[in-house]
Amino acid sequence: MFEQTLRTFSELRYRWLIVTVGTFVVGLVLIVPLVDLYRAQRQEKAALLAELASASHVATVLEQFESRVAEKTAQLAALEARTVDEQRLAELRTNLVEMARNTGCSLRRLNVGAASSRPWYKEDNPIATAAGTGAQPADAKTGFTLQWWPVAVSLSGTDANLRNLLERMEADGMLMHTKSFEMHSASAGRKTLELDMELWYFSLARGG
Repeated sequence: MFEQTLRTFSELRYRWLIVTVGTFVVGLVLIVPLVDLYRAQRQEKAALLAELASASHVATVLEQFESRVAEKTAQLAALEARTVDEQRLAELRTNLVEMARNTGCSLRRLNVGAASSRPWYKEDNPIATAAGTGAQPADAKTGFTLQWWPVAVSLSGTDANLRNLLERMEADGMLMHTKSFEMHSASAGRKTLELDMELWYFSLARGG
């Protein structure tokens, strides 16, 4: 029966047209799904590439941000090392005693007074202790409190000893202010001098 059907089909006048149409239909059935699949894969690839580019950008920005954070953290640590807070008062005393000893000076007196504090404002002056006591604009607030410790130091030594001490203190780079400074002779011929100073050591604390 199959041979009869095939013979009949081969004798048809428009068999080539039937074959062409059949081939076209089969092609549509097979190719169209492949085209849709290709389009879907291409869209997925484009989306993945966009996500990859975005992730690469984020990684670059994050790396730069982490580098800036590390830089600012190092700068903050260096600045904090130059300040004195309540936890570092003992260290300050030790440093001043050793500095006097190493420069050949005799430390006669070293007193650390009670801390004072006030709010710290933008464009503020740490030496002006009265600053911030009056009315200040709201946008001038910084959220920090300025603290300072008065340290009274009395020493004796030669002119060279005392000069060496002052140079060492300046090189130490601490955030301080010399509130008072008096030097006078302690012996005939000014071989030995006495130096009395009141120093203010500063720190900034959060809050205020």
